[in-house]
Amino acid sequence: MRIALYGLPCAGKTTLMNNLSDIKTVNGSETLKSLCNGTFLELTEDEKVAVRIKYTEYLCSLDDEIIVSDGHYSFLDKVVFTEQDGDVYDVFIYLYCNAEILKRRYEISDKNEKYRDLSVARIENWQQFEIENLRKECHNRNKDFYVIKSNEITADKLSAFIHHINIGYSSFDLANKLTSEICEKYPEPGHIHIVDGDKTAIIEDSFRVCSNHKTKIFEGDFYTGYQSYCFAKENEDLQYDYSKLSSITINNDIWNKVKNENYIILSGGITALWDKLSSLFGFTAVFANPLISADTKYYVTKLLREKGYTITAYGDSKNDLYMLKEADNGYLYIGKRISRSLLDSDLAELDFIYDKSTVIINDLNDTIGDDVAITKSSSGINGSLLAAAHLRLGERLGKEIKTIIPTQNTAVIIMERGGRFFGDGLYSEFGGVFYPYNPSKDEIPDVSKHNFIIIVDSVINTGRTILSVIESIKRNNLKIEIIIAANVIQRNALDKMKQYKVFSIRLSDNYFIGKKQAVQTGNTGPDTADRLYNLI
Repeated sequence: MRIALYGLPCAGKTTLMNNLSDIKTVNGSETLKSLCNGTFLELTEDEKVAVRIKYTEYLCSLDDEIIVSDGHYSFLDKVVFTEQDGDVYDVFIYLYCNAEILKRRYEISDKNEKYRDLSVARIENWQQFEIENLRKECHNRNKDFYVIKSNEITADKLSAFIHHINIGYSSFDLANKLTSEICEKYPEPGHIHIVDGDKTAIIEDSFRVCSNHKTKIFEGDFYTGYQSYCFAKENEDLQYDYSKLSSITINNDIWNKVKNENYIILSGGITALWDKLSSLFGFTAVFANPLISADTKYYVTKLLREKGYTITAYGDSKNDLYMLKEADNGYLYIGKRISRSLLDSDLAELDFIYDKSTVIINDLNDTIGDDVAITKSSSGINGSLLAAAHLRLGERLGKEIKTIIPTQNTAVIIMERGGRFFGDGLYSEFGGVFYPYNPSKDEIPDVSKHNFIIIVDSVINTGRTILSVIESIKRNNLKIEIIIAANVIQRNALDKMKQYKVFSIRLSDNYFIGKKQAVQTGNTGPDTADRLYNLI
């Protein structure tokens, strides 16, 4: 068995390998040099590729039971990983190191001085780039990929895990076994709904509810088979309070979609808990095992599709992401809050199930009273002080929205002119892709490639303008998810927007048409944009 140990320079690969006393190790850098008489660094890029191919041939010539070799996927933006690398190794292990630690090591390393000026964020992005792409390489080849944190591993622990792999531990092999069992239950290739367990099929996390234990194993959001392996070991001796299962609630948003269809619940949760949940809720097809990783779920989906099944998948976290993307149809269940593990993930091409109830910040006992008072038409405050209050309130709303919907692949349309400062504040806190739009003179931007569209205005009186914008956007993409965000919404207008998720600082019972005047008289009042730009 040939095992690749990858990671950034200074991550600690060499130190680990030097202490693997009972396993054959091959130092990649030194061996590459020996294959070209020490001239590797002076070679052209084509010559380096040829030497790297020779290296894989050398690894194939070794007949040791287990061989561990270190290597690199890339050097910053330059990928050095070859097809031969992907083919020669049976298993890939990635050694992750905290970016701040790597930064400090680069600052004192003569060998790696070219990385000294890298920011912590750049180093972290480099690692994430390698992890995601190596994972894809493994997925394409049906191979196991494990991420291990350098500060949590020793040579003894790594040796134990490698020997466990050698005797049969494998996310892919587990997926093969599960796929066979699923095919036995549903022998005719057809449509199968695959549902994640905790926080998808059920609202709660059964492990947390019944164990009163919070694991730290999944911090870092890697969700590979190594984390599953550690989770299973950590919980071997845990005791569960099964009486607490009575507090768990079924997720009807999902259950109503699958209960009359061919479905399975595929969970990395505790088997004993899910056996009891099956009886409690009448689930008839549950496959639960703490060794089921994100990659296991991905492979089950892939293997079933290769056998001719059509898959619709449902999940809530990073542990489900690869399954959702591999499925014919993938639904991310957000509920009231998006999983923290997905905040920086690419969720393109997924569908979303989320709570569409209106969120009014002023109803949350928030500390925004002073800014709300400034923004009211009766305040008499215009110009920069008003704009600053709008910015702060926009930031507060953006902070709330960020906990519910993803920032990746989300467009933020700012309705000019009145929505500008409020929208700037929202955007500065939330992120996404920024589009200013003035309905009196601009073409509606093409946002059809995005998952979510946040349409931002300061004041919504009738809702007619917002709804016309939505109608135009929907012509290009019916599936696109629309979010409406405003500082204040007239209560009657809110009734027209019930099919959309609406966020607002406050609701108002007042209705008036904005005019260039200082105070409200009858059904006309000071225009918000004129107030903001000090034009009254």
